[in-house]
Amino acid sequence: MKIFGKVQVAGAVALLMAAFALPAGAAETTIEISVKDNKFQPSEMKAPADTPIVFKIKNLDGAPVEFESEPLQFETVIKPNMEGVVKVKAQKPGRYEFFDDFHQGNKGTLIIE
Repeated sequence: MKIFGKVQVAGAVALLMAAFALPAGAAETTIEISVKDNKFQPSEMKAPADTPIVFKIKNLDGAPVEFESEPLQFETVIKPNMEGVVKVKAQKPGRYEFFDDFHQGNKGTLIIE
């Protein structure tokens, strides 16, 4: 009976884990949103269920935007004429609202299908 060293066992375990792991970022959905004249463009978008989401937000206005969603659990400020990124964990099907906390009339909806 042959005994394997700790390094060999650790290497074998790492190879097995790598074989069953998903490639990094492979199942990610990217959504691009602009803010212009205190309005999200688009104000409604769709994404697949059970997939992590990356929002890329461009603030084209001259005032900061507080991009926020309670159900999606994020809040970030994007300075005027700047861009921001928000990563959200995978969600179940449904409608998820987001808004600009600095401009309460600016609202949008993410539909998870």
